[in-house]
Amino acid sequence: MRPPICLLALVIAVACMSTAKAETYPDRPIRLIVPFAAGGTVDIIARIVGAKLSEIAGSKVVVENRGGAGGIVGTETTVQAPGDGYTLLIHSGSIAYNPSLHSKLPYDTMRDLAPVAVIGTTPNLLVVTPSFPARSAHDLIRMAREKPGSITYGTGGVGSSSHLAVALLSLMSGAEFNHVPYKGAGPALADVVAGHIDFTVATMPAAIAQVRSSGLRALGISSQTRSPELPDVPTIAETGLPGYEYVAWFGVFAPGTTRPELVTRINALLGEALNSPDMRDRLRIQGVEPQIQSPDQFRETVRSEIERWAPIIEKSGIKGSL
Repeated sequence: MRPPICLLALVIAVACMSTAKAETYPDRPIRLIVPFAAGGTVDIIARIVGAKLSEIAGSKVVVENRGGAGGIVGTETTVQAPGDGYTLLIHSGSIAYNPSLHSKLPYDTMRDLAPVAVIGTTPNLLVVTPSFPARSAHDLIRMAREKPGSITYGTGGVGSSSHLAVALLSLMSGAEFNHVPYKGAGPALADVVAGHIDFTVATMPAAIAQVRSSGLRALGISSQTRSPELPDVPTIAETGLPGYEYVAWFGVFAPGTTRPELVTRINALLGEALNSPDMRDRLRIQGVEPQIQSPDQFRETVRSEIERWAPIIEKSGIKGSL
C-alpha cells in the first residue's frame, strides 16, 4: 500500500526543514559542557577548541564546567538536553570506562550520546617528585616488586584515566602500588610536585609545563613512540614494560536525539577548526596531536574502547560508586 501523498509531503517538508536548520547552524550561542573541574586537561582543550569554533562558526561558545562522579554528571546533563546542536559535550576516553565501572549509569553511552568528532590524542607521562630515587620505569617497577604497596601514586579518583593507566601497568608488570585517590587529577599532580606522594600518570597537557621546568621528572611516556615535545623522555615500553601503551583521546558528543545531518554539520565545523594551523599549533604545544574522524568512525572508536577496557577493569577489580 502506498503512503498517502499528504504524508509523503509532510515527511519531505520535515526533512527539508531539518536540512535548512543544519545549514544555518549555529545562529545562537553554543554551550560546551566539560564534565570535569576547571583547569584540568579536558578543560584546557575545551577552551582552545571553543575559542576557535566560536571564530569559525560565528557564534559564541560558552564553556561550562559540570564536574562530578567521574564525568557522569556533565554527561547526564548533555543527554537530557535538546538535540538541537546548542548543547555539546567534550569528554575524554574515560567515557568508555564508565559502562564497566558502574552497573547503573543514568544513561546508555552508545544510545543516548551522538559521537561527533575526535579532537585529538595524547600520551600520558609517568612523573615522579624530583627527589624520588627511581630514574626509569624499570626502576619504579623493580622497587614496587621488592616492597609491594610501599610506593604511593595519586589519581583523579577511582576509575579515572590515571587510575586505569596505573591499573594496566600493574596488571602487565605484577607490581603493586598504593593508590591515593583525589578529587581530580590536578590535586594529585600538585601533591607529586610537593613530594607528598611518589608518582602519578598524567596527560601531557597537565604535566608538560612542570616537566619542562623540572618541577617533575618524567620516567616514561605511555605511547609506543617518543613525543617530539619531550624527545628525551623514553617510552614506558622501551625502559620498563614492553608492550605497554595507553593513549588518551578527547572528543565532542551531542545528545543522542541530534539529527544526523546536524551532527555532520558540527563535525565539519570542528574539522575546519582542527585544520587551522594556529589551533593545531596550540594543541601540539600542549602535547595533543589533532585528529578528525567522521561521526561513524568516532562511534566505532567509542565502541571499541568500551570493549577494550571492560576486561581490564574486571581483572583489576575496580568498582565505581554513584
